[in-house]
Amino acid sequence: MSTKALQRGFWLSFWAVVTVMTVRGAIIPARLRNLRVTSLSGIGPVYATVSWGYSAGSRPVNVIFDLQFAGGATGSVTVDGEALEAEVPLIGVARAGEAYTITATLVYRRLGWTFTRQMQASGQVG
Repeated sequence: MSTKALQRGFWLSFWAVVTVMTVRGAIIPARLRNLRVTSLSGIGPVYATVSWGYSAGSRPVNVIFDLQFAGGATGSVTVDGEALEAEVPLIGVARAGEAYTITATLVYRRLGWTFTRQMQASGQVG
């Protein structure tokens, strides 16, 4: 093989990888990771602190969290897609060690279209 053919192959491979990574970052939606309630705070109105991360891909425009505790306490909050933590005001009484379920609705906007994805996570407040 000639040097020119090796250089051409290298640059074709390089630009193919750059194109694939750009398309992945621009079009493929990021998913939520490690969604959990980290703490409860407050005396009058109780707030649950929710934290999460994202996988590779483009982040959502906003995220809606609906939180339900086993004891009946519920709450909801909408945050910007760049946020990684939020405080959810709760209606009712929630206690440490109580089981919870979080339903997250992620709202994406790609190429002029709006679409949503939903996921659930459950656990116990630690």
